[in-house]
Amino acid sequence: MININESTQLARLELSLFLLRVGIFIVLLAWTLDKLLNPAHAISIYEEFYFIRGLGNTAMMSIGVIELIFILAFVAGLWKRYTYGIVILVHTISAIAPWEKYTVELGATYSMLYFADWPMLAAAITLYVLRDLDVKYTFGRGHAE
Repeated sequence: MININESTQLARLELSLFLLRVGIFIVLLAWTLDKLLNPAHAISIYEEFYFIRGLGNTAMMSIGVIELIFILAFVAGLWKRYTYGIVILVHTISAIAPWEKYTVELGATYSMLYFADWPMLAAAITLYVLRDLDVKYTFGRGHAE
């Protein structure tokens, strides 16, 4: 059995947590850019999955700007208890909202793509649980706020 020293294990863990943070950020960035660059599409998603109607382009783009600031804080590792926690909350809602897409009943609208929400949610939860150890390339170094 290979014995890997503690510092090597910690370095691997820090790299893994950094990669989880960047991977989650990439998905969140795609969602944010959709709000900023194609607000009509984002509006249709809010209407179909979240039952929020009446948002115009300006409102959606404003949401996108706020979201962009938030996800930049997230990827920078700032205010981890809050930014990582909000990512879990938002992504949980996002994963549950299209619940009909998970059904495989005859005639149901079904897409394998929606199942990718669950590993990402697991990654976000893992990142939150281990947030004190997620220090690689963060501005919020050390213990979680």
